[in-house]
Amino acid sequence: MSKVIEKPQLSFSEALREARGKLLQFNGRSRRSEFWWCALALLIANFILNLIPLIGGLVALVLSLLMIPLAFRRLHDSGHSGWWLGAYMIIGFFYMCLLGSAIFSVVTGDASDTTELLQSVISSFGNPLVLITGFVNFILGIIILVFLLQDSKFGPNKYGESPKYVTVDDQAAGAKAEQSDFDKGIEKVGDTIDNIAEAAQDKAEDLAGKAKESASDLVDKAKDVAEKAKDSAGDFVEKAKDSAENLVDKAKDAAENVADKAKDAAENVADKAKDLTEKAKDAID
Repeated sequence: MSKVIEKPQLSFSEALREARGKLLQFNGRSRRSEFWWCALALLIANFILNLIPLIGGLVALVLSLLMIPLAFRRLHDSGHSGWWLGAYMIIGFFYMCLLGSAIFSVVTGDASDTTELLQSVISSFGNPLVLITGFVNFILGIIILVFLLQDSKFGPNKYGESPKYVTVDDQAAGAKAEQSDFDKGIEKVGDTIDNIAEAAQDKAEDLAGKAKESASDLVDKAKDVAEKAKDSAGDFVEKAKDSAENLVDKAKDAAENVADKAKDAAENVADKAKDLTEKAKDAID
């Protein structure tokens, strides 16, 4: 007995990696998640690129053309030929040529004014051949859209193995399912641990940043205090120096005064002694 196991759906990044490895590969099969994730990426890229004049439009055109091989593989995966898309593109090109030719013949005709020209252009869409090709292409586009939305066919087909479903025997399927559930549980635990680790790392980085800012603030404050202390010490030294110089000047002045007074007193004593000597000499005579 065999059993079909469905592979997990591709994520956005997985789909882009899968498609990137097969950019120009028309053969093989591609599942829905790969195609529609790439279609979403193309839609976003084209919206952004069309904002860039000329070069953006060229890049958007190249990216759009790269979706053709992927669409072929998606049609293969749903069991249909990729030439459904090829026929749609060929008929669409033929339709645009017919419509352009009809409009060109009207524009280069004998329309007398703008209103008549506009009416003639609108009437070009009523050309039977243009109507038939446009209608056929519209119906073909709807059919292709339905094919693109269909699920992958079980097992291999003429285009290759199924990218979504794997057929295995019951025992292997049960073991794979159990292993898959176990892997999912391990993956969830791993994701939880990663989230906790990331949160802890972010918290640690925040705390480190705050600690760094606090340390920087403390260093700045310490520098300010040191500068103020230096300024205060300098002022104190200047004041002490000024006081010492004042005291020295006062002591010098006082010493000079004392010396002057002592000199004057000595001179007085010498004069008196001289007078006494004169008087004694006179008395002896």
